[in-house]
Amino acid sequence: MNQKAEQMSEKNLFYIFVKIPKNNESPTFHIVPSKDIAHDVKTGHKKWLGTPGKKGQKHNETNMRYWRDGDNKYLDRWDLLGLD
Repeated sequence: MNQKAEQMSEKNLFYIFVKIPKNNESPTFHIVPSKDIAHDVKTGHKKWLGTPGKKGQKHNETNMRYWRDGDNKYLDRWDLLGLD
């Protein structure tokens, strides 16, 4: 993701991440409200900047942002869309 994701926080804006497996298994979907992405990428990037790199050096500012649903909080959360 890029830095713009930090600002994109609208009630009706969602990200849907699709993980397509290498074998014939079904894909998985992570449905995430934009406000959650905005918060997570902003705080995560700030933490990354304050953490030393592999050789102890300071990280340089970048436009790139990282997001991951490590605990599968948003896995198949179609209900968040409120379409029922």
